[in-house]
Amino acid sequence: MKYSNYCASINYAGLGNATRAAVFALLLGAALPLSAQTAAQGKTVQTFLIYYGGGPTLVASDAAKLAKFDLLDFDRFRYNQIGSNTWAAIKALNPKVQIYLYEDGPNVYNNQDTLPAMFINAISRYNVSRGHPMGSLNGDHPELYLLDSGGNRIYSTIYSNPDAGIYNYLMDFGSPAFQSYWLTAVKADIVDQPWVADGIFTDNCVAFPAQVGYSATSVKYPSDAAFSAAMNSFVSAIAMGLHGYGQKLWCNKGETRSVDGSAAWLSLDAGANPPDVLLEEGAFAVMWGAWAVQFPQESEWKHQIDIMGALKNSKVAMLSHTQLVAGQSGSDNFGNTVSFWQTLWYSLGSYLLGKNDVLGNAYFAFHGGNDDYSKIAWYDEYDKIDLGKALSSYAVTTIGGVNIYSREFEKGYVYVNPTGNVASVTLPRASRQLTHDNLLSTLGSIPIVSSISLGGHNAAILLAAPPDTTAPSTPTGLSASAVSSSRIDLSWNASSDDVGVTGYDVYVNDVAVATTTSTSFEHTGLTAGTTYDYRVSSHDAAGNNSARTAPVSATTLPEPATDGPPASRCFIATAAYGSSMAREVRYLRAFRDEYLLTNKPGRWFVEQYYRLSPPLADELRAHDDWRAIVRFALSPLVALSKRLVSGDTFENQTVDRP
Repeated sequence: MKYSNYCASINYAGLGNATRAAVFALLLGAALPLSAQTAAQGKTVQTFLIYYGGGPTLVASDAAKLAKFDLLDFDRFRYNQIGSNTWAAIKALNPKVQIYLYEDGPNVYNNQDTLPAMFINAISRYNVSRGHPMGSLNGDHPELYLLDSGGNRIYSTIYSNPDAGIYNYLMDFGSPAFQSYWLTAVKADIVDQPWVADGIFTDNCVAFPAQVGYSATSVKYPSDAAFSAAMNSFVSAIAMGLHGYGQKLWCNKGETRSVDGSAAWLSLDAGANPPDVLLEEGAFAVMWGAWAVQFPQESEWKHQIDIMGALKNSKVAMLSHTQLVAGQSGSDNFGNTVSFWQTLWYSLGSYLLGKNDVLGNAYFAFHGGNDDYSKIAWYDEYDKIDLGKALSSYAVTTIGGVNIYSREFEKGYVYVNPTGNVASVTLPRASRQLTHDNLLSTLGSIPIVSSISLGGHNAAILLAAPPDTTAPSTPTGLSASAVSSSRIDLSWNASSDDVGVTGYDVYVNDVAVATTTSTSFEHTGLTAGTTYDYRVSSHDAAGNNSARTAPVSATTLPEPATDGPPASRCFIATAAYGSSMAREVRYLRAFRDEYLLTNKPGRWFVEQYYRLSPPLADELRAHDDWRAIVRFALSPLVALSKRLVSGDTFENQTVDRP
């Protein structure tokens, strides 16, 4: 099928050299292939490979590369390129791999009559019968060609070259006569030949004629609905016939991005003779058009996600691609910068989001750089990502107007964003985010995160961190210092944890009184002259608690005596300057608050000062001549305080502040 004729919402301009090369290969008879196999249960990513005629000749070392895939699709002429039997060489390394051979479905060329059966990729009986009991198509069955309203034969404008007289005609695929003719030809050309494999890959079994680009509308099938119904009857008939030959059928159908296209898939899947595999050759991200990558609209993308889980009888093969090669960046159809690896991970994440893990019937492939399928394209992502089985279907969470799709697996999570950027997505469990760059790194070297950012047309694949059962270390260096008659300050050294400490619990006399994220705590509202025992423990996000520290005691300062004259409650500076609101005293108090109470040695000094100064102040008040001496002694400290303390701290020294 002509894959650039993808859908009305995607621009098909700029098909490029790769597409023209594929068409030229078809015109020469080196036609296009695809592939399939039974589910390899337990694999997170089941893979397939398309290897067209334009690729290099296979050599012995390629067998091991090809055996890594679950489904393979070849041209039949590859049969004897690795020893005498390429298929046997591959199956010797992977007996489960299934190999399909390419054959065009409803189209017939008029220029391949002279090619040997090993080198054709269609039934190729235009004017020769090749021993077919019904004879040739053009000579004996002109009624099997579909016609337009003018009586002209319809042909593919993509695969034909009218100037050279080469036509790829559309046959009456809904006719039982053509269906029978096709099956008999395939039996002779493939099933009864040495190169027979596990099944037939049949191209152009499309949902709608626009996917191939035919020259006109058929009189017999004038609408998309009529065309689609007839095509499904063709697929069902050849599936039944091939199964009778002991062969499987893989159909290239496409168009799952639309409601009607998906309905055609579901109709086939629910029918009496469903094909073994259905291919979507334009899944999630495509190279078609003028951009490095085209992403479908969210609604179209969602149809493709949903079809994977909806098929019950046929396997589904999802193929994504880009014009970029590994390491390159370009622009997408939304005008955003996009890279090769971003496209691969977005496509792979989309596949993981929708695949049916109960039936294990979904397969994935990706390629970049061209669209002629001439490379054995294997990526580490295929066998290094192991999430186990999905635990549920996908869920949708809207963040800032953007729908984020997610799915939980036994070992982790997949998140996909098909539209705009989202700055933060909170994870249900601490996880390690895999990327192409860290995929081969040791697991312990990948950071554990609790949230991720997720740009538009990006996917995140995460491995859940093992449950955290390790408690943080016990805090060390706990100290307690009385600051006043009603306050004791605590400080300690930070704990460590394998994931991260999230807080500390403070205990007074073995009763929890506070939780803090800091390594210090101010205990206020206490009783003067009272001893308190303190212990501290740490905890992490998982609720693991460390052991408590050994107890540390501190005693609040005594309340100054209240039975003497008011002046007896003053300290030395107040006694020297005559008032607690003297500017010099306020500066000294501001210095205390800003520079002494903020550190452990300073708090110790203040505590000693409060303990010793009341009796000294009383003596000072009793000897007026001493006050001048003390003011002189305090003047350097007052001057320093004026220089260092902030205006706000000074202004806070009010009459009601000790």
